[in-house]
Amino acid sequence: MEADQIKLTVALCMCLVSLVISTTDPNDLAILKQFSKGLSNAEVLKWPNNDDPCGPPSWPHIFCTGNRVSQIQVQGLNLKGPLPQNFNQLSMLTNVGLQKNNFTGNLPSFSGLSRLRYAYLDFNNFDTIPSDFFRGLDGLEVLALDNNPLLNKTAGWLLPVDLQNSAQLANLSLMDCNLAGVLPDFLGQMSSLEVLKLSFNRLSGGIPVTFQGSVVRILWLNEQSGGASHGMSGTIDVVASMSSLTSLWLHGNHFSGKIPKNIGDLASLQELNLNSNDFVGLIPDTLATIHFKSLDLNNNHFMGPIPRFKGVNASYRTNSFCQNDPGLPCAPEVMALLEFLDGVNYPPRLVSSWSGNNPCDGPWLGLICNANREVTMINLPKFNLSGNLSPSIANLHSVSEILLSSNNLTGRIPASWVNLKSLKLLDVSGNNLSPPIPRFDSSVKLNLNGNPLLNSNKSSATAPPDNGPSPEESMSLHNNSTSESAGLKTHTKPSKKKRPKLVMFVVPVATFGILIFMAFPLSIYLCKKRRNSIENPTSLLVHPKDLSDSDNLVKVVVESNNQGSASTLTGSSLGSRYSSGMNSHITDTGNMIVSVQVLRKVTNNFAPENELGRGVTGKVTTKADVFSFGVVLMELLTGLMALDEERPEESQYLAAWFWNIKSSTEKLKAAIDPALDMKEEIFESICTIAELAGHCTAREPNQRPEMGHAVNVLSPLVEKWKPLKDEIEEYCGIDYSLPLNQMVKGWQEAEGNDLSFVDLEDSRGSIPSRPAGFADSFTSTDGR
Repeated sequence: MEADQIKLTVALCMCLVSLVISTTDPNDLAILKQFSKGLSNAEVLKWPNNDDPCGPPSWPHIFCTGNRVSQIQVQGLNLKGPLPQNFNQLSMLTNVGLQKNNFTGNLPSFSGLSRLRYAYLDFNNFDTIPSDFFRGLDGLEVLALDNNPLLNKTAGWLLPVDLQNSAQLANLSLMDCNLAGVLPDFLGQMSSLEVLKLSFNRLSGGIPVTFQGSVVRILWLNEQSGGASHGMSGTIDVVASMSSLTSLWLHGNHFSGKIPKNIGDLASLQELNLNSNDFVGLIPDTLATIHFKSLDLNNNHFMGPIPRFKGVNASYRTNSFCQNDPGLPCAPEVMALLEFLDGVNYPPRLVSSWSGNNPCDGPWLGLICNANREVTMINLPKFNLSGNLSPSIANLHSVSEILLSSNNLTGRIPASWVNLKSLKLLDVSGNNLSPPIPRFDSSVKLNLNGNPLLNSNKSSATAPPDNGPSPEESMSLHNNSTSESAGLKTHTKPSKKKRPKLVMFVVPVATFGILIFMAFPLSIYLCKKRRNSIENPTSLLVHPKDLSDSDNLVKVVVESNNQGSASTLTGSSLGSRYSSGMNSHITDTGNMIVSVQVLRKVTNNFAPENELGRGVTGKVTTKADVFSFGVVLMELLTGLMALDEERPEESQYLAAWFWNIKSSTEKLKAAIDPALDMKEEIFESICTIAELAGHCTAREPNQRPEMGHAVNVLSPLVEKWKPLKDEIEEYCGIDYSLPLNQMVKGWQEAEGNDLSFVDLEDSRGSIPSRPAGFADSFTSTDGR
């Protein structure tokens, strides 16, 4: 009997002990009940009605350590509703799996959950995140908050510095959750961080230098929409030092600069996506040595040749490569110009224009070619260029003029440029270049004004004045510049005192020689001047009224192509050509015809202040024809007249107005004549013609191209837009493939004896004769 009582007592004690051990912490139980109560579909949890989540048996999806809840794993149950705001009072939590549900409302603070190692909150619809969410998460190893598109939707949220105390964090995934601001520096200093996925957010700025040598293996920063530039920007030089990288996604941003040359050191890199950025320059050869699983270089501004990549999944469409096929080299001239572009940090205006494998094909902005399709001029003043001058320009053997004034260039003028045998003019004024100055040939005119480091040194070369010295002055200036530049390297030696006898002998002889030398050209000059005063067929006088009224004479100064001088005729010099009292509306002299009505309009009825030579100085040269050709192109593109006072003030003068709008795609499209039926492929040609028109109407004549350049630009467009063979080749009985004279004869035959058509031979009398000294071809140097 006593034995039975003892057994019963022991059994009751054991039951009581079991009950005490298995009873769940009351605070944890209250939070779990609150969690279930807030859900609109709590039944999917299948939690029993007892008050012991830890069991035994434990509730579904709940895991305990002792009587404390340590894990909640409800992923993928499509639970709907908010989380309890005191969720962080489950202080023994180590693993939370709430991903792939439809949780809404405020994300509760996780502050103080020091034992939490894994937190999966991704693929939900939380709308706010508290500022202290990351505080005290000292044991955190993995945090996923991806695909919460409503989280602080309006303003976004910043990654707080509290996270840097999570020293064991290895995987941070915050994609598509409205993360904003710049990438925090402390992320690059976290020694345990291996996976960083921040795609599809609002980040801006660059990759911090603190990522230098980071152990991150996976770095995803793609598709950012934040900041004024709508994405991240800057260079990616720092990633070349992240030797552990296996996957780098940067696409859909505004990263710029060049791919680092030492990127080939990333031996573990398997995925690289740089699609849709602003990268420039040549692709490093080291990149081609990596065995990629995936390489995407599409939609950038890469230039030069395409390497032969080892990876089979390489794509590089929509760039500015010189060739279309991998492994083919660029032309030497192209490589020389690309190295120059590299030295001046790839300015966007030039990058967008310099493409292809021939600088004389297409709109290579700032370059002028000759008839032999060789670059003869680099014309880039006021282009905001910065950086250094590249020695590679020495490989452009046909370059005669280099105009780089008013930029921000630094460093030295490359010594190799002295090997440019065709060079005649080098203008680098208005920069910040440094000595020493190379010893150029005496035939090269140098303009070095406005370079403080050069001009502050008395040994620096002095540049010729802007108004253009005579050839003798230019030679003298250059000789001074070269001799003085030599002084930058060595001290001037003291001159030795000459012997008195030698001086007494040399001075009389030299004086006599100088007098003879000066007398000969002076006599030639006087003879020419006397002849010009008698006969000057290139000068012109326009008389709107009576020749006897000397107050109403208008002087037109015409430059002489033969002598390089300008002359002016007075009323008496041409008085014998016209009878007294004759009211002439058009004056014809030599090879020029001037309309008085046009002159009256543009000179305010021949006001004295507009008299050529008094108020406005005018010179008529072949570059004026180039200017006129540019205006004609503008008229063809816009359908507007060159001068129309009925238009708004800012657009009355077509050339000036067109210059202001041609660089804007939107404004240019709005200005194009609707009759052109503009389409995208047509607009490409329009942009080319607009650029040529602007080039032809440059303010300074020496910056305008030769007509041969215009032919080179327009010829490909003629080939592109000429009628196809299967189109109608005749119109009104005329075959437009025939030479001009045969086409006119066919035109006459088709129209009969219509007086509106004039025989080609008869029309020659109305064509001004070619002045003496002009060659037959406009591409000749005589036609400059």
